[in-house]
Formats: sequence, structure tokens, C-alpha cells
Amino acid sequence: METSLLSFSDYLTALVEHRQYVKVQYFTEFHELITLNALIVHVGGKGTSQMVGLSSGEQIPLSKLVSAGGQFAPNFEGYAPYCETCDT
Repeated sequence: METSLLSFSDYLTALVEHRQYVKVQYFTEFHELITLNALIVHVGGKGTSQMVGLSSGEQIPLSKLVSAGGQFAPNFEGYAPYCETCDT
């Protein structure tokens, strides 16, 4: 199922409102895949400068966010088979 960027942004906003820890996966500037459990505390910005703030202090560009709470970002929907093995 394809997810639009707008509906993914709405999903992230709902995670902020629910205030529960979720598994978050994102790429660093060195293209390292990071997996952690955190609260998403805010989603903000416009266009390419949209950022996702985590309770752990990380500020992740929305374009680098792979998944949150099991929902993959539109640009990374095909990554599901690879990310299943990243739970260490």
C-alpha cells in the first residue's frame, strides 16, 4: 500500500498526540541506518526542511526518516525486508 507524504505527516502528528514510544528508523548523513525506540515529540517545518524531533534529542530531517511505529515513509516503502533484520 502506497502512503502519500501528506498522510505520513498526518500519521507522525498522530504519534505526537498519542505520546507513546515507537520504533524509529532513520538514515544518518553517512547513510547509516539507526534504529531506536523513542517518543516523537514534534513534527515541523515546511517542504524539504521538515524535521521530526525525538524525545532522545535527535532532530531528523523528514527525508531521512525510514519508518516510525511500523509505518514506512513513502520514499522507503520498499525497505521493509531490510529493516526487519535491524532489530538488535
